[in-house]
Amino acid sequence: MSANSINSISEFLLHAGTEYQIFDLGRRLVPTDSQTFLEIENGSAYAPFPRQQHAWFGVVFWSKNASTQHYIWFVKLPLDEQGLVIAAARNHFLEIIVDALGQSVAEDTKNAQTLPDNPYSFVPNQSQLAQFNALVKRTLNQPLSEEAQKVEAYIQAPQLVDWQQISMQNVADFVYRLSMHPRRDALEHAIETNTSLYSDVFLNSLMEMSESVSLSEGLLAAYLNEIDCRDDINLAALRGTSEGTFNSTINTKLLSLLKSDKSLRLDILSVIAARHFEQMEPFLLSAFLEQAAKVDEKDDHQGALFAGFFSDLVQIPKLRRQVLTLLHSKANSNILSNAFQQLFEQARK
Repeated sequence: MSANSINSISEFLLHAGTEYQIFDLGRRLVPTDSQTFLEIENGSAYAPFPRQQHAWFGVVFWSKNASTQHYIWFVKLPLDEQGLVIAAARNHFLEIIVDALGQSVAEDTKNAQTLPDNPYSFVPNQSQLAQFNALVKRTLNQPLSEEAQKVEAYIQAPQLVDWQQISMQNVADFVYRLSMHPRRDALEHAIETNTSLYSDVFLNSLMEMSESVSLSEGLLAAYLNEIDCRDDINLAALRGTSEGTFNSTINTKLLSLLKSDKSLRLDILSVIAARHFEQMEPFLLSAFLEQAAKVDEKDDHQGALFAGFFSDLVQIPKLRRQVLTLLHSKANSNILSNAFQQLFEQARK
């Protein structure tokens, strides 16, 4: 097999004799079917969840003859201004993996996961890795470890179980199987009514691991309440209330938050941009960018912070038209109009 004989990562994996599953690790962690991934990497479809001008993927693959051993590549592919994968970068990555592995993915599993240093590989942070592992286990119907049962035991009787014996991976595994748990309703009710009894560390981990999982109405309400029930904003709760579709309750909560000086912080705005883009109808988008402009001005970023958020959001397919419409709107507030004017001036330099 040579780099000249294949035209995509998908084709390489097929020719190498593997089965594979793609996961998007951008703004949400979701399985991606092989045809969609092929269209994205070929630049015929937009990356749905771009982040930092890249599309982020976890590629899980295994030999057809040794299906119990799985291997993982974490790959980030740069995007052009429209949010399409840059073909030259994808081809460069192909050249690297073909030169390094040839057909060894199927024939020499010892080297299947070993790639030379390259600009397209990345290592997820601890939180994302725990969620990724949990989603892979669920998607591929892999069994849970007995350790995950500690989470259920602690939720049911927090006074009897040492939460410090529960790992982040245990929590992620529990969260990703909760929707199919035979006692789901009882466990969700316990969480909704006992948040004050749980360790803050455990509760924050539980909410954070939920950021790519659809919540029941009761759990969502409980987590939304945790966002600002204390003096400081709870970032784990803010992340955990992310949903994959528009939700008017979340939208209302975010609008309220963005009207408060509590949200004049880079970390809070970063979470909202990364995890709550689905809630950004025109009012929320405008409120968000206004706060970004205020933080930019407050911290003397000279337009760089605002420009970063703008370029990040405009690459999201669902938001692109809306962001560009706002850019040219005559109804923007003074601070937003000034921020856009500064953006135009920077672009001309």
